Amino acid sequence: MEMKEKSLKGYGLILLANICFSIVYLVIKDVKPRMQFEQFLFYWFLCGSVYYLAPMVKADEIRMLKIPRHLIPVTIVMGVFEVTGTLLFFYVIRLMNPAVVSFYTNVSIVMTITMGILFLKERFAGLEALGGIILGIGIILMTYKAGETVFLGFLLIMLLSLLFSINTILMKVTLKDIHPIAFSTYRTFLLFAVATTVFLFRADKALPELPDLLEIALGAFLGPFAGVFLQVSGLQYLEASKASLVGATKPLMVLIGCIVWLGQIPGLTQSIGGGVALAGIELMLWGKFKLEKRKSHASEALPEERKAS
Repeated sequence: MEMKEKSLKGYGLILLANICFSIVYLVIKDVKPRMQFEQFLFYWFLCGSVYYLAPMVKADEIRMLKIPRHLIPVTIVMGVFEVTGTLLFFYVIRLMNPAVVSFYTNVSIVMTITMGILFLKERFAGLEALGGIILGIGIILMTYKAGETVFLGFLLIMLLSLLFSINTILMKVTLKDIHPIAFSTYRTFLLFAVATTVFLFRADKALPELPDLLEIALGAFLGPFAGVFLQVSGLQYLEASKASLVGATKPLMVLIGCIVWLGQIPGLTQSIGGGVALAGIELMLWGKFKLEKRKSHASEALPEERKAS
């Protein structure tokens, strides 16, 4: 019973994280007509830096930011990848329908699984292969005859997904000695530094309207701060593979938000393609979950066999 309650708590936290991340897509798109891109980035990461800086006043929290000297070069490379991928992410959402972007960004899950197989020697299940094929069909449906803007957005999402997937693998391999909050904090501060530089040289310096600032402050709090916290908390009660199964449903929340909040509905072909792509992603993650479950049972059975012998 206790295990069931923990699982339900984990699912609830991951769903809340999904809602937070979905709102980020909608805020970025909603503010677009009223603010320059450079302006938006500056105020977004200003708010994000304040949210991350606040807990750092404690001495214990500051110690978490320490990075071993030998890992500084790889951390810098990861920072460059993270900044490039994040800026592309913000740009693509302003360029396209957020629901379509959300469906496309699930491709990063495929890239991470593939890189894990290639570089970390992780095993591959038949369901993952079938899911990958279904995902490919969905992406073709979404992109086929969708226009130059969608095709450009798709290429940019492939690039940012590749950068994020490389960072995920690097975290698994080389950054075991760094506290997770350290990289998240440095990432936010680095993005704020880049956004400030661009803002000073290119953006309109006029202060945005108060409602726009409040909307940005809300989005910056829900996404990179509250959303990440809820996701990490959910992983304490739920296996990563199960959390991924729930997390991959985020495009459906973004789609509902687009219709209700923004009044934007993707085309019929894109909606069908997005649904097929989502089914492929879920099948891949389910295959990964089943594989991890079999490995867990096998590792538990081995000590019992040794005792019996």
